[in-house]
Amino acid sequence: MRPSFLQLREPYLAAIIIESTPEQTIHSILACEHEGTEAFVVDFAGWERDKLTLGELRKVFRCTGRPMMPLFYRSRNLAADRIDDDARAELMLLAVEAGAAACDVMGDMYDPSPRERTLKAEAIGKQKRLIERIHAMGAEVLMSSHVQNEAPPAEAVLEHLRDFVDRGADIPKIVLRADSKEELLESFRTTVLLKQELKVPFVHLCSGKYGRLQRYVAPSLGAALTFGVRNPGQGPQPFVSAARFVLNELNWHQPYPED
Repeated sequence: MRPSFLQLREPYLAAIIIESTPEQTIHSILACEHEGTEAFVVDFAGWERDKLTLGELRKVFRCTGRPMMPLFYRSRNLAADRIDDDARAELMLLAVEAGAAACDVMGDMYDPSPRERTLKAEAIGKQKRLIERIHAMGAEVLMSSHVQNEAPPAEAVLEHLRDFVDRGADIPKIVLRADSKEELLESFRTTVLLKQELKVPFVHLCSGKYGRLQRYVAPSLGAALTFGVRNPGQGPQPFVSAARFVLNELNWHQPYPED
């Protein structure tokens, strides 16, 4: 049976795995699982293209019973000048065939756009058809935007993520900026509003001066998860061990009583 992100008890910890070979990837997955990670997001931007085969992907996605999600973002070995979004979609489907529990479909897939959110009907139609294919194969879909140089108001973020849900995403995701105390407070208001209004799990995270604090607190305010990393120098994400400890301490009284 395929693992599921939607069946995990929230909030949970997902490790971001960024390695260059299948062997290193599997080693990091198993090490993070030992430290308390409940799910994995595997970034394949560092892999050589000849390693992105069904056999090698199966080794990764079946090395543990935890749900895993591949990232095929436009970076490094998967940059737009090396691979177009149609080929990127085929890699997603190959990963699902290999055992991935979900795929991260970029909000501007098929049409690179500001705020990583296309508004073109043709691109949105292609996204919807891709999502339908992923669902038909038994996997889930996260749709993401990274807007790390902006701090929009909560209502704008809600509209942004509602649009992703309308496109068929099971889990809408957005990464914003929290570079001042005012932006941090607005990020808290945003998470609360999203929890009140969205009927699906969501990911709301921030970068910037106060990004680490926001990533620790957001799961207690309603975000489905937070991320951790095993290796240093991977943005504002905390180490898996630190994130596991904070999640345990901040959410020790779960399940929450009903309002």
